[in-house]
Amino acid sequence: MKRYLSLDILRGLSIFGMVFSAIIPHGVLPAWMYHIQNPPPAHSLDMTVSGISWVDLVFPIFIFCMGVAIPLAGRRRLDQPDDTGAGRRYLAEIFERFIMLWLFSYLYVFLDFSTVKGWWPQLVTIGGFLALFPLYMQLSKTTSKHTLILLRVVGLILTASIIAYGHFKFDEVISLNRRGIIIFLLAFIYLFGTLIWYFTRNSNRMRAVAFAAVLIFAAVTMFFDIPQKLYAIKDIRWIVNIEYIYFLLILIPATYLGDLLHYKLNASTPYDPVGESRTNGSGTGVPLILMALYILWLMIALYKGYYLINIFVSLVIISKIHRLVEQRMPVYTKESAIASLLGLSGAVLVMIEGGITKVPCTIAYCFITTSISIYLIILIDRISHNAHNSYPVRIFSGSGSNPLMSYIAFGSFVMPLFKITGLVLIYQAAYPVGYPWIGVFRSAAMVLLTMAAVAAMSEKKIFWRA
Repeated sequence: MKRYLSLDILRGLSIFGMVFSAIIPHGVLPAWMYHIQNPPPAHSLDMTVSGISWVDLVFPIFIFCMGVAIPLAGRRRLDQPDDTGAGRRYLAEIFERFIMLWLFSYLYVFLDFSTVKGWWPQLVTIGGFLALFPLYMQLSKTTSKHTLILLRVVGLILTASIIAYGHFKFDEVISLNRRGIIIFLLAFIYLFGTLIWYFTRNSNRMRAVAFAAVLIFAAVTMFFDIPQKLYAIKDIRWIVNIEYIYFLLILIPATYLGDLLHYKLNASTPYDPVGESRTNGSGTGVPLILMALYILWLMIALYKGYYLINIFVSLVIISKIHRLVEQRMPVYTKESAIASLLGLSGAVLVMIEGGITKVPCTIAYCFITTSISIYLIILIDRISHNAHNSYPVRIFSGSGSNPLMSYIAFGSFVMPLFKITGLVLIYQAAYPVGYPWIGVFRSAAMVLLTMAAVAAMSEKKIFWRA
């Protein structure tokens, strides 16, 4: 089965957002250009601030993409005729991938010495980036098990040697508390979410029960402030985080959409939403425009505190979107129904919870960002069918299909290379006071350059996989 292009594009967009938001000029842009709870100019965390910006969407969108991908990859492994051991091997793969993701969250941090002055630390950082290839590079199916093990061992030896060198040479600290928190979280979300999908893959009712159990768990633990109490215990905060469970409220619905997509892609009739829309005889522009306007409305309404008005506006817009989808884009009817349910539920929950925040994570945050993710993938699905060979699509889909490499390539390869060659002086050149958007466009160009390089690697079938 071919890769689902729209999913790769959406994942690529979320990675762009993660990297881009981390390098844009700080303290000088409007509040909506940052995490809403880290407002300029100080960017100190303020958990009393409610709302979401585009920056607050990128992480849940990535979780959503992970959830959609789980059934697409899992059923390809499990739905093999006359293979009685497929389930056992798949369970082993789940834990293997969890360990490799968990390890990656530490390795790329321990291998990054780019903040140390001088060209030698930059060169060692690039060496650390290259050392990850034998450890994470996806090999062909014809590769022998002996060769695979040998490469992984070589990768472990290389990374361990570079980390040890950096520790003694550059005084880099090796600690369980030093890890990439996003990849660290994703490892646990992947583990729990994939296990839930595996044991409920043949029963939507059981998956709904699992979702309800997570919802009840989230509501109870939030009510009694359990996350904050556990975080206060310093000895366990590095590993115990209740949000591992909360974010399953995004991933579990995404696995349902992944199953829907799997059956569409493997149906006897080729999956062609554009062709179906033409056959239906109605234009699709209006529902797509309404989806985009609804997302924009949410950004404004939730930040401004229009909670009560948002319930009524969401009810009107979402109901109209769903009716139009049923009429003009029936291939997305079930996806639209899930987005509608989660969006309306989220609007009500914002009132009940007194706001929407990423830190601490609220249930409304999970529901609304999942609804937005569904609308975004529908939008991208329609657009990409008409522009699937364009260079921008190739950049985002190529980097989205290679997420581990895309996530660290800027910090672990591009910037160290710029520092060694002196190009960093151009990148960091001062811009006129009062024109911070120059820095924004410069940051966007740098991230796009990095993603284009990763996309080129993907087109050459060079992938990192956990």
